Amino acid sequence: MRRRYLAPLIALVLPLLLPAVTWAATTSGTEKPDGHDWTLDTIFVVALGIPLILTILTLVDIAVGKHTSKHE
Repeated sequence: MRRRYLAPLIALVLPLLLPAVTWAATTSGTEKPDGHDWTLDTIFVVALGIPLILTILTLVDIAVGKHTSKHE
């Protein structure tokens, strides 16, 4: 019973849906974003921060004595 209603529903919705989708795709692409979203800055800060954090952790391990040349 549901299949009988599904085919006419698709036949009515598809011709209305496709022009709406193409109109929405063409109108939203013309606007330029304003301002600065800080995405690239965040990527560079994180990329430079990772070696800094690893260096600090290594220095802490050396200070505690885990990275000595003594083998127990």
